[in-house]
Amino acid sequence: MTTQSVAVVSERAPGEPGGLAVAAERIAKHAALNGVRVHLVSWSKQAAPGARSVAEHAGITVHHVGRLPDRTDALQALTDHLGDVIADHSVGLVHAINAVYAGYAGVLAATLAGVPSIVSARGNDLDRGLFRGDQLPFVSHALTRASAVTGVSRALCAQAGKLFGREAHFVPNSVDAAAFRPETADNSLRASLGLGQDRAIGFVGELREKKGMRFLLPAFAELIRTRPLRLLLIGGVRGECEAALGEFRRSAPAAAERIVELPYERNPARLSRLLALCELLVFPSLYEGMPNAVLETMAAARPVLATDVGGHRDLIVHGDTGALLSTRDLNRLPEAIGEMLDLSATERAALGSRARAYVVAHYAPETERDAYAELYRRLLDPTAPQQALLSTARLP
Repeated sequence: MTTQSVAVVSERAPGEPGGLAVAAERIAKHAALNGVRVHLVSWSKQAAPGARSVAEHAGITVHHVGRLPDRTDALQALTDHLGDVIADHSVGLVHAINAVYAGYAGVLAATLAGVPSIVSARGNDLDRGLFRGDQLPFVSHALTRASAVTGVSRALCAQAGKLFGREAHFVPNSVDAAAFRPETADNSLRASLGLGQDRAIGFVGELREKKGMRFLLPAFAELIRTRPLRLLLIGGVRGECEAALGEFRRSAPAAAERIVELPYERNPARLSRLLALCELLVFPSLYEGMPNAVLETMAAARPVLATDVGGHRDLIVHGDTGALLSTRDLNRLPEAIGEMLDLSATERAALGSRARAYVVAHYAPETERDAYAELYRRLLDPTAPQQALLSTARLP
């Protein structure tokens, strides 16, 4: 691998909530493990608005750029600092995680510096960015002018190819199955959460509209009419959706009393213990990239019911590694959850075991790391012999 430096640019800094922060840190660490000098440049809450700070973190150099209130100012500050990093550290490649603001800043700074760029589409950037007039120009610039494009799901790659007329490499997210692992249900933890003897179903991530909030909560309210259930929201509810949750609490108080909200906490051991309390994890997203939460749940050997969208289709083989429900049938969500709960404990455990085996075999960190290493090598040394992208070759 080349000794040149690589800049990874992200809209979220390590340690912040959300899949972008997790993915950017993971990809940066993978590159560092391959011997690349990595500079991770991101908007960050760890620097004052408009200010910059630098810290060493897990073998990577993290450049925090305090986000300014005005989007134009914030984007210009991110691009300017990225340009300085490229110049000051002899950066030979820029890798943007997300095709909206990070993608635009990454491609713009790389083009001005005369170095190649990669834009990795994550899901929201196309699912929502295509319908937002304030984001579409950034997405279009990033995906048409980047040296290479990747996507975390096959559906996302096909969409990018059809809309922007270029090849998009399938490089999915990965999961550390040693960190996210099967656990035995902890009765003391169950008691501390006030679950009593009730069965629990769960959702992981920040619950909001795109994650199927308007379907999950009413489905739960319908289910508790006949079943003693609790709903664990592991990650809580996104701020802008608090009002909608408040309205649900007023309209369905009996169901609301049975919801346990848990704050975001990036702690694999604790998350594995919480997942062990849930007989079923439900992910009724309206659209998706490849959610870390589903990968982590499968690695923890828990049964999953998810909508038939995006990366869910890459991860879940219906009836084998989980269950899929069409978004057209989300009115059947209570029935689908009930059917999963009516399976025997042995049947649900078998689904969970097969789910873990599937992600261990096909979505290991080494698969993602090797795929990006090969793509970096191609762009940093175009004269070197070309190899197949390992992620595409290994995945079913």
